[in-house]
Amino acid sequence: MKLFKIGNLFFILLFVTLSAHAEIVLQTFEKQTYQSILENENQQSFLLVLWSLDCPPCMDELSMLGGLHQQFPDKKIILVSTDSEAQSDEIMQIMNKFKLTGLPQWVFGNESPQYLRYSIDPLWYGELPRSYFHTAETRQAVSGKLKKADLIRWFNAG
Repeated sequence: MKLFKIGNLFFILLFVTLSAHAEIVLQTFEKQTYQSILENENQQSFLLVLWSLDCPPCMDELSMLGGLHQQFPDKKIILVSTDSEAQSDEIMQIMNKFKLTGLPQWVFGNESPQYLRYSIDPLWYGELPRSYFHTAETRQAVSGKLKKADLIRWFNAG
């Protein structure tokens, strides 16, 4: 009987783990992706966050965003990893760790990272983390780790 219960517990834990991974849809970010995102959001407010696995301030920011996403689940946050598609498993682990699995997820594709950065912002040279606050009228770029108070203010405003 104990073996049966342990076996059931194992399958339940496996199902929960796989379910958490199933929520993540990691899409390939290509040269036209940013324009497509703008068109799809149809003048709605959203936050675009660019990050990388090898960026410690990015990890701090993702941790903070995970908590804020729980607090403001209706606010649109789009995440773009500047890593390669070959690192998809690591990216998904980070998303699970910080409870960001339900958000739109992108990873840089095979094109030149410089070209992909330029497609987002010709004035961006690759510093991370990098975020863009989008509203119907404006786009504000921020290099460096976002401040929690600024995010809360922005989430409450829109």
